[in-house]
Amino acid sequence: MSVLKVSGLSAAAGDRRLLYDIGLHVEIGEVVALVGASGSGKTLTLRTILDLLPFRPGRTGGEVRVDGALRSGASLRGEVGLVFQDARASLDPLRTLGAQLQHAARLARAPAPGAELLARLGFPDPDAAARRYPHELSGGMAQRAAIALALARKSRFLFCDEPTTGLDAPVQAALVRELRGLRDTGCLFVTHDLRLLPGFAGRILVMDEGRVVEEATSIAALKGVGRVLVDATAAIAPPDWLGAAP
Repeated sequence: MSVLKVSGLSAAAGDRRLLYDIGLHVEIGEVVALVGASGSGKTLTLRTILDLLPFRPGRTGGEVRVDGALRSGASLRGEVGLVFQDARASLDPLRTLGAQLQHAARLARAPAPGAELLARLGFPDPDAAARRYPHELSGGMAQRAAIALALARKSRFLFCDEPTTGLDAPVQAALVRELRGLRDTGCLFVTHDLRLLPGFAGRILVMDEGRVVEEATSIAALKGVGRVLVDATAAIAPPDWLGAAP
């Protein structure tokens, strides 16, 4: 079983430390949720793993390994697909979705993906979707398109940075179901919305002030900072995973 393992990951901007000895791992076929309040370091962790920090010194310590082999952040790009909160940020506005999928497959030296990939990700008319430009896609379809590009690129791991924010509840539920169904991909899923996690994430990591402070296998097992997050969202109705709007 392939695994991406991070240990001792630290980061700083100037003299200010931002991340402290982050350790985590993601296996193929697994969804790991990285949760925490805004500013706790969730997105920063993803960007530090991939060496995508826009400031110096940036990453100050730690290592990333895939199947035991030491890897740089730059060498992981492609093998790790990054899906942003605004999926259109990872789509080329000047090319159709089909053209972008073909380009991603060429980068991976893989056959061009057929309509079945888009159909599997919830596009009701894959051929029509392949002819569309990013501005012609809804928010939910843009998120699916970004995931399709990562799969066409043969990414073994997906880093999803708040991909359901701004989507309505039925679309959130559909996107989570699709991610849960990816058996050949490991997913590190950043969110502040714990309502999404039951039945979806196999493990939950809680971040606070640049540290991973807790790990659990279920919402019910969370304590401390994790329990504070649970209580803060307890009054909000959970999405219905059967597809009905709450």
